[in-house]
Amino acid sequence: MKYRICVITTVSASIKAFYKGQLEEFNKAGFETTVICGKDEKLKDFLPEETNYIPVNFSRKISILQDLKSLFVLYKIFKKNKYDIVQYSTPKASLIAAIASFFARMPIRIYILWGLYYMGQKGFKRKLFKYFEKIISKISHIILPIAHEMVGFAIDENLGKKEKYKVMLNGSACGVDLETFNPEKWKPFRNKIRNELHVLEDGVVIGTVARLTGDKGINELVQAFNEISNEIPKAYLLLVGDQEEKDRLLPATERIINMNPRIRSVGWQDDPLPYYSTMDIFCLPTYREGFGEVNLEAQAMGLPVVSTDVIGPRESVENNSTGYLIESQKSEALLEPLRQLLTNQELRTKFGIAGRKRVIEKFDRKEMIKAIIEHRLSLLEKSKQNDN
Repeated sequence: MKYRICVITTVSASIKAFYKGQLEEFNKAGFETTVICGKDEKLKDFLPEETNYIPVNFSRKISILQDLKSLFVLYKIFKKNKYDIVQYSTPKASLIAAIASFFARMPIRIYILWGLYYMGQKGFKRKLFKYFEKIISKISHIILPIAHEMVGFAIDENLGKKEKYKVMLNGSACGVDLETFNPEKWKPFRNKIRNELHVLEDGVVIGTVARLTGDKGINELVQAFNEISNEIPKAYLLLVGDQEEKDRLLPATERIINMNPRIRSVGWQDDPLPYYSTMDIFCLPTYREGFGEVNLEAQAMGLPVVSTDVIGPRESVENNSTGYLIESQKSEALLEPLRQLLTNQELRTKFGIAGRKRVIEKFDRKEMIKAIIEHRLSLLEKSKQNDN
């Protein structure tokens, strides 16, 4: 008998980012896997052949008619397929999947908590999205935050009962594929990409891989770089990511990106690895974060990291060892750490070596996937015992 597990996210990009290697191992362990997310014609090429894909479009904004439609569609899918485990992530998909799986009486409902969206909101929207979090947490059987600190925060915020929470190993959404994120493997791409981007041979590149939005701290990063670039002629800034409809960059930030001759913005890249190899320093000045997977990826690639002293990055970066943690939402807080790293190659190398070592020791994706599968099997065993 095969157990059935259904994985749900709002958009396919989340599946591609956080489930690589995981679905294959679930299949090998005897599970029948299904993925539900927004429609993406290319997703089948990413998924294992045995994995079922059911496209369901979720509105990323509040849209009562669309949300009710998605809820009804999911409910019918759950009733028809009778999954043993339903696990959901990302705000909209989690809310709708939690409600639909609750009414469909799915035996194991897991909320994988990648981050708390309401933390970046104010006023009524903050209260509303916090209320949604409470609903998801209340009707889920298990809550799996990806950062240890998030457990205490969620409990303090009255989002769910303590006994529901568990963090896998040392945290993170999926760990890092150390064979892929290997700086030696990608060295040949460094000069190639730099030549394409017209970066001088002795240039020092600060880079980020993120959505180009306000809450990722891109306004502060661009503003800080604009000041630093006047002082350090060999400094460059590389932005890998796209803007979105929500939380767009300030007009002043867009002007700097377009006008500063040493800023390179290359848009979304399906494979950011050649761009990591181009960087000398990685920077993610995010306002809020589930964990900071890109911080881990950058460290695996031997890069020092500058990130913010908030939940998530506090666990993905070791301050003064693999990089620096700075105050959130302040461009001036970025200046000194970036100056130090831009002007001190020895320090960059020291932090980079320490960062890769830490990722190898604590965030190996193979170990994470093994722990995830063992956890799901243990839940099924407990469920079977309870039924008996």
